[in-house]
Amino acid sequence: MLVCGVQVLVSLTALLYYWNRRLRYLAVATSAYFIAYYIEGSFDLTLPLYFILLLLGMGVPRKLCPADMALGLWTALYAAAGVLFQDWFPAITTAVTRFGCLIIFLVMVSEKKSDPLWEADSTDFRFAVRTGLLTELLTAALVWREYGFGTRVVNGSQPIGAGIAVGIIMLIGWCYLKKMFSSAEAVVYSCASVIAAVISGTRGYMVIICLSLIVPLFIWLFDVHEGEKAYLRIGILGLAAAVMAMFLFVSDQGGMLVRIFRINAGVGYRENENIFVKELMLRAPWYNQLFGMGFGGDAGRVPGFMEAVYKASGSREFMVEKLIHGTIFHNYWYTVMFKTGIVGLVMIFVFFVRVFRSIFLAEKQYPEKWMIALTLTGYLVSLTFRITATCSMLDFLLAAFLIRQLDKDKKEVDI
Repeated sequence: MLVCGVQVLVSLTALLYYWNRRLRYLAVATSAYFIAYYIEGSFDLTLPLYFILLLLGMGVPRKLCPADMALGLWTALYAAAGVLFQDWFPAITTAVTRFGCLIIFLVMVSEKKSDPLWEADSTDFRFAVRTGLLTELLTAALVWREYGFGTRVVNGSQPIGAGIAVGIIMLIGWCYLKKMFSSAEAVVYSCASVIAAVISGTRGYMVIICLSLIVPLFIWLFDVHEGEKAYLRIGILGLAAAVMAMFLFVSDQGGMLVRIFRINAGVGYRENENIFVKELMLRAPWYNQLFGMGFGGDAGRVPGFMEAVYKASGSREFMVEKLIHGTIFHNYWYTVMFKTGIVGLVMIFVFFVRVFRSIFLAEKQYPEKWMIALTLTGYLVSLTFRITATCSMLDFLLAAFLIRQLDKDKKEVDI
């Protein structure tokens, strides 16, 4: 509890100090959350507090369209029903870890574009990026101090390395495309983000960061205004890729590549969870298929429940116990289907259609639009095997923040 108290105190102090610089508050609150999460060993308390602190920092939405209100009301009703009539703990956990990112996005994107609290120049962006990357380095150092240099940066079973990097990589690309960061600065920050993703050992993070870098990397390589530098960059990058390819596929036979990116590792017991949800939904009554089991519900009363458990367990005893008591799964889409049924999947689909539509309806700014769209595409891909809890609030919040900026004539600030 002491750790959570310090997390709240640091965040609220930052909110008061950076009242007119909310991007800086966001950076401090996020760093406080990740450090508290590492010390506490779980996000059962630290994550809900982080969620509340983010909402507190964003303020009251200025405008809400009917679709936004419907999604918010729908989520609130499921959460309330789960707390009041089902099991309250999984209901709250589901609301925060699986649907909290949607609420965060809607609140941010519904703010006035002219809200002065969210105005930011290059110094604010630089503060957010540096604070995030320093936090990533600190958590890596703490993990390696405890478990040995080079070990995967995780806390318990949850990856904490790159949890911030997958969000701020968008800020880095945005600032480079807007000429708020120099080429050298953007390269250093991007490389640090890639390293954070690799040492986290999380393939979902790697997908997000790789897709985020496509547009800025293309602009950086083929920047006609840089003249000979552009040709030099292309040559150096090509040479480095050739040397790496020779080492990985000729000398090392791809062994290092497999270890770093976990290419040969399957989805583990995630596959058992996926089979379990599919088997359950096939056996469930029509109303559960349509509306799910609820945020705090389980499937114990579904006909053939134990049959589905043993079929999905793969004859592994520990999986039987896990599936009997588990109601939240690694695959985001299967969790949504289990908790909210077909109707819930349709709601989430409509939400993401709305998100991408808001990106491409913005006038001009084509590189920036494609960068945000590719980042969110990576996010969608990663949700097939990644828990959203530890980082999706940050990357979705920043995606909403940048979408708001697309229609604004933002003043460029020299370095």
